[in-house]
Amino acid sequence: MTGAVSALKSGGVIVYPTDTAYAIGCDAMNESAVKKIFEMKGREQSKTLPLIAADTDMVRTWAEMPEKAEELAQQHWPGPLTLVLPAKKQGLAPPTVKDGWVAIRVPDNMIATDLSREAGVPIVATSANASGSGPYYSIADVRASLGPASEPVDCYVDGGVLPNKRVSTIVKVWDTNHIEIIREGAVKL
Repeated sequence: MTGAVSALKSGGVIVYPTDTAYAIGCDAMNESAVKKIFEMKGREQSKTLPLIAADTDMVRTWAEMPEKAEELAQQHWPGPLTLVLPAKKQGLAPPTVKDGWVAIRVPDNMIATDLSREAGVPIVATSANASGSGPYYSIADVRASLGPASEPVDCYVDGGVLPNKRVSTIVKVWDTNHIEIIREGAVKL
């Protein structure tokens, strides 16, 4: 894990396990590392990249948490619920914030949360695959999916073969009482 934290702190790209599947990640504040991920995945620049955080306090540092967001976080974090929240603070790489909103969650995977905690920043958490394929539940499948595009990966954190789970549910929290389900996933609301 030390190698992965060093890679994150030096602008590298890592592959690591989450509670839903393997993810490609980097320091969410490092714009050049974030751009590498877009290139690796062949992802459209108009799309943002979701983030993971070590805990709810870290989320509160980077995003506004209206009452409804606090309630959802208390019920479902750590877990596969991504909240789209108003970005609070400057410093996140522009491709992780769109129109003032950031997608972020606290996963139920100790490796993922420890990486974020030890790096001291939110980490990009996009599925470890080429855009439009996957998700993948083993490092071998991730490597096969990415093929030559995996060259920019500085460190693989092998959490073994993960259980086959649904993607995270994504919910935009507009205000105290108004939410919008953007993607149905593992958490039913």
